[in-house]
Amino acid sequence: MTQDEPFTHPQLPQPPLRATLHRLVRRAYGRVRANDLGPLRVALNNTGVAPYVQAANPLNYTTAAANDTLEKIIAVFEDKAPYVMQAGTRKNRPPDNAGLVVLKAIVDEVAGVFDQVAAGNADAHIIAVFNLPNTARLPEIKEKFTEAAKGVRRLYDDRMLLLDFRGELAIQGAGAVTSPVVSILPHTFADARTDDRVRTLLHESFHIVSEDITDHNYFGAPGFAAADWPTMSTNADHYAEVARRHAGLALPAPAPLVVLGPPAGPALTQPQETKVRQAMTEAQERLTRGWARSLWVWQSMGYVQQYQNSYLWLGPKPTELLLRQLMLESEQVSMTLHHGAGGRATTRVDVPPVLPMITAYDLAVMEEVLGDLHRLVGWGRGQATVHVLPAGAPLPAGHAAYLWAADVTNAGTPMTNLADQLVGQATQSLADLWLPTPAALKTLVDGMRVRYAQL
Repeated sequence: MTQDEPFTHPQLPQPPLRATLHRLVRRAYGRVRANDLGPLRVALNNTGVAPYVQAANPLNYTTAAANDTLEKIIAVFEDKAPYVMQAGTRKNRPPDNAGLVVLKAIVDEVAGVFDQVAAGNADAHIIAVFNLPNTARLPEIKEKFTEAAKGVRRLYDDRMLLLDFRGELAIQGAGAVTSPVVSILPHTFADARTDDRVRTLLHESFHIVSEDITDHNYFGAPGFAAADWPTMSTNADHYAEVARRHAGLALPAPAPLVVLGPPAGPALTQPQETKVRQAMTEAQERLTRGWARSLWVWQSMGYVQQYQNSYLWLGPKPTELLLRQLMLESEQVSMTLHHGAGGRATTRVDVPPVLPMITAYDLAVMEEVLGDLHRLVGWGRGQATVHVLPAGAPLPAGHAAYLWAADVTNAGTPMTNLADQLVGQATQSLADLWLPTPAALKTLVDGMRVRYAQL
């Protein structure tokens, strides 16, 4: 966050960048651990900058005094709360020897379940979870279990099942994050075997199989059972649900979404209730996809940064397509990448693509956006009821989901329009947004949902 380059380069708009850095500091203050808060407060008071840390209005960064104040605040944070300001300096790592024993037992249990499914011992579960009309797709699905067993064993052997000592899972709003080459697990994961930890690895292992297997939705979401084949076949939790059932670790069946019709007037018809349920399913999937895509952006920024800083890079090189994707997100959330590579390039101009510098500041901004998008996913998953209200009725308490009866009963109002309204409600439910308005956050969700297929 305190890397100097964004705040010294003449190509970048300095006062807005410094004001954003001040916002980052104020939000970081709220994350300081309780036992460190006292010494931090004392140091801020002794330096004379305590009143500015949580100031409602940013300072005027066209003045030298404001910039001096910000530098003092950051110096205190770096001294008293470095884990807040410089989380990236810590490294994720495998467990210690005792933890490796625990982790090996979990891996063996998970891989054993996959082997049994691949051997044909869970065909009934596959047919039920994937809603198969016949057995034609069974071999294709079981092959994924074979690959998952190989993948999780490979990452264990390569010591690439890492524990999260950087705090990046909290940054990403994720319980774990996995790719074909590495899995980041909670730092307590190898303390002891628990059913929940086995369930976690049953799910994460399918992200090892392929980058195409992602998180469209999860067991319990209204659209899980009714998803189409392209969605199911690339959704990690469909495979994981088969494994959970076979291992005796199935999650309880979720309660169906309740649709509360208007208190007066004609009751909703069955097709109208179905329309509401489909709208909530669509809204949940849009919110989940927006978060998952933003997570991909954050991870890709780290990948590009590693490429820029490596003298011997053995992996695939960033592509022009990736560059365009990152530029678009940078412009929408006010990072620095979209200001162009000219004068800020960190790769040789004769080796395309020429990439702009990705700084700690850019990563910190994206991390704030990630947190908000994950809170939207939580709103979507937390809605057990949709209230269908007559015109003029008071809104339900606690930002609960609602739709207007006139829209639900109007055959000309498509389900996707209702879903769009629910996504908008999700963005309005959050306090202390990073982006300036709920509308800006909704625009980001909408863009994340459709953008990558268009580039």
